[in-house]
Amino acid sequence: MDIQVFLNGLDKLFAKKAIDEVEPFLNESMENAKKENDKSAQFTILNEMMGFFRDTSQYDKSIKACNQCLSLMKEMNIEGTVDYATSLQNIANAHRAAGKLEQSLMFYNEAMKIYEKNIEPNDFRMASINNNIALLYQEMGDYVNAVAHLKMALCIIEQLSDSRIEVAVTHSNLGASLVQLGRIDEAVKHLNKALALFRQDEVKDFHYSAALSAMASLKAQIGEYEAAAKLYEEALDEIRINMGKGTAYKITEGNLRQIYSILGVHTNLDSDKIENGVELSRKFYETYGEPMIHEKFSDYENKIAVGLVGEGSERFGFDDKYSRDHDFGAGFCMWVSTSTYDAIGKELEEEYEKIISEHEEEFMKKYGFLNENEKSYKTPTADGRCGVSKIGDFYEKYTGYKLPPKTVGEWIEIDDYKLATVTNGAIFKDNEDKFSTIRSEFANIPETVRRVKISRELAAMAQTGQSNYERAMARKDFVTANICISEFMQHTMKIVYLLNRKYAPYYKWMLKGMKELEILPEVSAVLKALADLPDQRENWEDYSYSSRDKNENDMKVAAIEIISKMIIEQLIKQNIIEEGSCTTTFLNDYSRIIMENLTLKNKENAFDREKVIDKIIDLEFEAFDKVQNVGGRAECQNNFPMFYIMRKSQYLTWTDEMLSCILELWTENREKGLNMITEKYARMMESTSPDEYAEFADKLPKKTEKTRKIVDEIAKIQVDWMEEFSKEYPKLANNARDITSDSDNLYNTSYETYLKGELLTYSEKLLKLYGQFVINLAKEGKNLAEMTIKNTALLSGYKSLDEAEKNN
Repeated sequence: MDIQVFLNGLDKLFAKKAIDEVEPFLNESMENAKKENDKSAQFTILNEMMGFFRDTSQYDKSIKACNQCLSLMKEMNIEGTVDYATSLQNIANAHRAAGKLEQSLMFYNEAMKIYEKNIEPNDFRMASINNNIALLYQEMGDYVNAVAHLKMALCIIEQLSDSRIEVAVTHSNLGASLVQLGRIDEAVKHLNKALALFRQDEVKDFHYSAALSAMASLKAQIGEYEAAAKLYEEALDEIRINMGKGTAYKITEGNLRQIYSILGVHTNLDSDKIENGVELSRKFYETYGEPMIHEKFSDYENKIAVGLVGEGSERFGFDDKYSRDHDFGAGFCMWVSTSTYDAIGKELEEEYEKIISEHEEEFMKKYGFLNENEKSYKTPTADGRCGVSKIGDFYEKYTGYKLPPKTVGEWIEIDDYKLATVTNGAIFKDNEDKFSTIRSEFANIPETVRRVKISRELAAMAQTGQSNYERAMARKDFVTANICISEFMQHTMKIVYLLNRKYAPYYKWMLKGMKELEILPEVSAVLKALADLPDQRENWEDYSYSSRDKNENDMKVAAIEIISKMIIEQLIKQNIIEEGSCTTTFLNDYSRIIMENLTLKNKENAFDREKVIDKIIDLEFEAFDKVQNVGGRAECQNNFPMFYIMRKSQYLTWTDEMLSCILELWTENREKGLNMITEKYARMMESTSPDEYAEFADKLPKKTEKTRKIVDEIAKIQVDWMEEFSKEYPKLANNARDITSDSDNLYNTSYETYLKGELLTYSEKLLKLYGQFVINLAKEGKNLAEMTIKNTALLSGYKSLDEAEKNN
């Protein structure tokens, strides 16, 4: 990756003040660097991310970039180098801005030690780190140390050429510290020098606003309030242009408000206008919540994370006049550790309820969210959305997990809207960073998980939009056809969010949120067109249905094809699939390719059971995909993710030797052109359709009477296990097949018959291994049915069989 091209592009965005475009540019550049495995480029980009997110008050993102950079530097093995120290300084700056002052000082001290060993005392970098340590001391209120470090920085930097702006910044910081120490004359001298240097540039940066604010503070101290107001006003404009309306903007705005009050000036500032629920909540917290916590719980105020995250349209930024008619207010959330909750939880909740009952409605009326005679309407479903909760309990309430899942199976079964619910909204304060760290981990979807979810959505889009819609129309089942279109739309929106590395919100907000997405927002326009299309039944009156053709006269089919092509193009662009890997537009083909690609990357252990299992499943599905059913293609043939889970649940119980044996058997039969799935289904017909079976039984591979007896004995043991399992877990058993063969008919195949059909496809070697495996389990008192279904439950996202039973 050409890092200079990246830096030039970033400079252009800053030069034209295109702040909104910077984050997408950084994220896209980072993804490109990862794809190229260019660690040096990733290192540079992460350092830029730290600074940008710090300067725009996006502290969660800034700290996340810091942690990623620390991990990357370990991978690069550059600890102890000058580059490492420079990055540590950036990390310290980010922690300082986020209010993590002790951590910041630790990083600065480590960086300083490395610099002292490796660079000259008059090196520019020594000036830079002294400047930054001084800023930290300023925030700690230690202005004496701040002045000492700034003077050391100034001595170095004034000797260097082409350092006018750096000199200006140092004079500015020095002047601000001297103001705090009451050394006014000395402060004026340094601040005037800073402003004079800054004003030589037509294009200013955020340091200029700091000098303006410092001079304004000085003017206010000596009673020159009108001059102070003008300086603060100019500083506000500069901060807004260069850094947005973050923390620095709010502090400066508050200072200006105080000056206006002294001057008796009544002017509406930007913060007097609140436009959405998150802003309302933040303002209410700052007005009533923060003082309450400081006054009543001062020993714990740094242990209480505050924000607005969870259920409710306002937390997604989607609130409007229609959603504010119920369950809307100015409340906020507080998240604490278990120990903090045990100490003050109930009392904190009581104090919170007091400020809600005393101030919330009045506050909402003040900012125009309620009319004078209106009341806030809350339904019982809104209980618990605000107020105090334990950190782990909050995440568990929505996702089922107190901490982010560890396995792919656990991740993929959490609904995306639930993950969106715990990663939406805003954090107002989190000094301990516990809540924010977990939140960031939930937000950072693992790539394997993302691809599995994408595969699932592709299969669902294919099933609903590309297969079942046309089948329903051909059957004149127009109710089902409409359901198919609706389901297709939902799965389409979910996959667009995943392609943006985001989680889709609850269905009613999916479309609204799409306009904020960077990738494929244009799909929403096609979905709207699809929704607007009239009924297409007249185009099916004389159409002869075929699963291999599309009814091109149906405009909804055409819209579905347009969307499918857009999705496929993006899959290629993101290197999720290779261009040319498939030539169709049938999305289920791509679902399968994605899962195949994932299995190829699996290298977890020496024998690599996962890789072997995945290879077996691939071979099985390849055969299953080719099975010709009397009634046409079965719907389960379009659902590879579910097929994968069901087959993997079985093979996870097997020994390594059994897995090797069946892989060898599948490979040999594939080379011979034999389909073991077709054979299995054929053998099942001996019980489900004996007359039809008799017509082709002699064409199947011959099985001896001894083999059949072995199969019968194995099946008897497993049927007993399944019946035992059904007594303990009746709901889960009810979801499976009927257990015994006496329930078989043409349309129903029992567990016993299915098992026998499969066992009769095994080689003598495999059947012997399998028989011994079953006998060993029986001796050990284990139940293979329970083991297999437990695996299915875990792979489907449940923590246990009991949880799966409860939720089925």
